[in-house]
Amino acid sequence: MINRSLSFWKEYGPITKDGFTFEGGYTDTISTGDGDYLTKDTLWDFKVSKDEPKPKYTLQLLVYYIMGMHSIHKEFKSVKNLGIYNPRMNKVYTVSIDMIPQSVINEISKEVIGY
Repeated sequence: MINRSLSFWKEYGPITKDGFTFEGGYTDTISTGDGDYLTKDTLWDFKVSKDEPKPKYTLQLLVYYIMGMHSIHKEFKSVKNLGIYNPRMNKVYTVSIDMIPQSVINEISKEVIGY
């Protein structure tokens, strides 16, 4: 899995930020959390599972994106995609943020995060 991850970063990297938090983006509802990786245009989460991504993983990644956009970190302004990489299965899953309906982003912002 280590070699797969290294190969993944050769193709999708470089990493611009890792192990980050969301200062300025937390709310009374979500007051902690940290992301895995940012590249130039993608927010990445690594999941080591025998299964395809679960809805809770994709929700978590979208929540991190929204919180990042509210945070003090300017790097989130260039994020155009959300991605999950599973080194166990050696699979990459991505979605363009433009493909996510604004109504979904608005509902998650209000109902899940509490903005």
